[in-house]
Amino acid sequence: MLNIRNVIILLFSCHLLLAVDAGNKQKQQQQQQQQGNQEIWEQDLSDTFKIEGSDQGIQKVNLKCGANSMNVVLETEKPFTGVMYTRGSFYKQTPPCFMKPTAVQGARTLEMNFQLDQCQTLKDGDLYSNIVVIQNDPELITPGDSAFSLECDFRQPRSLDVEASMQARDRVATGSKITLTSPDPSAPTDTLHNSVFSSSDTVEYIPKFSKPNETIRLGTVEEVTLPVGHERDEL
Repeated sequence: MLNIRNVIILLFSCHLLLAVDAGNKQKQQQQQQQQGNQEIWEQDLSDTFKIEGSDQGIQKVNLKCGANSMNVVLETEKPFTGVMYTRGSFYKQTPPCFMKPTAVQGARTLEMNFQLDQCQTLKDGDLYSNIVVIQNDPELITPGDSAFSLECDFRQPRSLDVEASMQARDRVATGSKITLTSPDPSAPTDTLHNSVFSSSDTVEYIPKFSKPNETIRLGTVEEVTLPVGHERDEL
């Protein structure tokens, strides 16, 4: 027969076990909740938060392929107070790969000039390419930002006899191209965007002349071929 002391010890032990069990269940629930939250943050949100390239607010983009350089001139419809940089140059924020308007109120024209061996320019034989990002917020990429893939093509046609003594400073680009792309570096690059191509060392992208998923081919400066359905506007 149990005495009172043993009964008290037994009741205390049962209470202690119940308390420990409740604490373990609460801890397990917290761990499951934390794991669930972590899975939410780690899941691929690229389809939910997709930032497409936009040319809204841009009046025109001009690319001039020098013998050993790229010159980019951006003109906006309103004063621009963000930043302009080549992809991969944002964190260093040093010229010539990064620039921002000097005036507090911004500017409508920004110019960037860099050598073909600077600013993460990619080289594939005699084809040079880079991506310039136009970011409206000085700190973050947001919807409405722009990015343009730039190409300077120095490849010579097979029928053209090029002297072996030709120096780099003497060469002239046989093609230049500007393609609208996403400002998000994690976005896929295989999607076709608005594009404009010239068979000279100079090309100009004008949003009102562009048509989604098509390439506009330019002849001379005086001769511009537009997609069907687009009328020539006054520049």
